[in-house]
Amino acid sequence: MTDELPGDAPDRAPDDASTGLDDPADATGVDLARIMLLRARAASRSAPPRVPRRRITPASFTNDRDPQTLDTVLRRWVRDQGFESEVGSGSLIARWAEIVGAQLADHVVPDGVHDTPTGRELLLRADSTAWATQVRLLIPQILGRIRVLLGAGVVDRIKVTGPAPPRGSSGPRRVPGRGPRDTYG
Repeated sequence: MTDELPGDAPDRAPDDASTGLDDPADATGVDLARIMLLRARAASRSAPPRVPRRRITPASFTNDRDPQTLDTVLRRWVRDQGFESEVGSGSLIARWAEIVGAQLADHVVPDGVHDTPTGRELLLRADSTAWATQVRLLIPQILGRIRVLLGAGVVDRIKVTGPAPPRGSSGPRRVPGRGPRDTYG
């Protein structure tokens, strides 16, 4: 279906004589609508081509009442509450194998992140003293990788310890304290 009115020529310029009226100011009803339509068509033909409008993306919304993704809301809440370093610490422990590689992650595990007066310190525990020595040599590379993957401020220093000595408790029934001793001389 075309948008032309019966009797209209598509290439004809709208002039007041084409409407069949002596005075276009006297036009009413359908005749007035026909004149306005013809003028609008002529104006659209002579107008420069339209530039497509830029689509508004959700990232450009700044109104807090607009719907947002859960990820965006949680990140903002974590930032506002000051929990960024704690969340980064949990992410560090969860992504340890990705940060240092599978082979190193098999022998060296993160033991926790602690706040110290000099900053946040990552405590690593190695399977053997040889692995502990190796990791001490890799501390600058590990710190750089953590900063790249998790951001700055998650960890400021790394402390590496060797294997933990065996615990003194053995067996399911252990008496706390010194325990019973031989009292028969």
